[in-house]
Amino acid sequence: MYTIGKFSKICDVPIKTLRYYDDIGLLKPSYIDSETNYRYYDYDKIDIIKLVLLLKSLHVPLADIKQIIESANPVQWNSMFEQKISELEKQKEQITNEIEDMKQLKMKIDAGIPIIQGPIFSDCYFENWKDTLVYTLRKKIRMKFIDRHVQNVFNQLYAFNLEVNGKLMAIFHDRDLKENEVDVELLVPVKDSNDIDGCRILANGTYACITVKGSYTDLAMGYEMLNKWIVEKDLTQNGEMMEIYEKGLVSDNMDLRHLRPDLTRHPSDFITKICVPIH
Repeated sequence: MYTIGKFSKICDVPIKTLRYYDDIGLLKPSYIDSETNYRYYDYDKIDIIKLVLLLKSLHVPLADIKQIIESANPVQWNSMFEQKISELEKQKEQITNEIEDMKQLKMKIDAGIPIIQGPIFSDCYFENWKDTLVYTLRKKIRMKFIDRHVQNVFNQLYAFNLEVNGKLMAIFHDRDLKENEVDVELLVPVKDSNDIDGCRILANGTYACITVKGSYTDLAMGYEMLNKWIVEKDLTQNGEMMEIYEKGLVSDNMDLRHLRPDLTRHPSDFITKICVPIH
């Protein structure tokens, strides 16, 4: 028999590890001296520790290794190995995908392309609008409660039995950045007013527009670009600017009873159109 020290050197396994394996029942000593409490290992324990080290190198959990060692059933061994092979195949696929993603990022860096894509702005352009019937709700609120304001608008649309006929729009009449408050009017195109107070007509005419693909925090730059373009074209603004939420947090599902924010869409994929009447 080998002392634990000698066995440790032969197998190249720290004494502390051997003691731990003993504690968890993975590799028990062949004999323990009752007086000195010294551990001794037979030669056949070398094969067991080799198997333990082999399976550990394959990232098999110690609990599974213990089952394999204790089981004399080849079928059970085979089942465990098949499961581990399946897990490793999935890891292999994941690692392959991660390597490919890293290569794509490296190619972008080599080509001078930003890794993080910023907002995308369209060229400024004109649109001719017809008279548009909208239901509106204006309120001064803290910006963090804007989602509630949107939900209230759609709740009222459902209560008044109004049929939505376009995308949600907003006019920010005032922004108190110091107090983080906004005076915001939400507008939703509808097919018929049903003689409901709160419906009004957006006048027909020519509108200057810019489309922004990116998060709502990127819209400030869109406003600046549109204002600059209006000045360059010697145009006159004939009303307040408004935002039209083509794709964003408001779901495309227009079932007003079950309207929920579309949390599956990443903010970088939001599409917002900024428009202002001009002459």
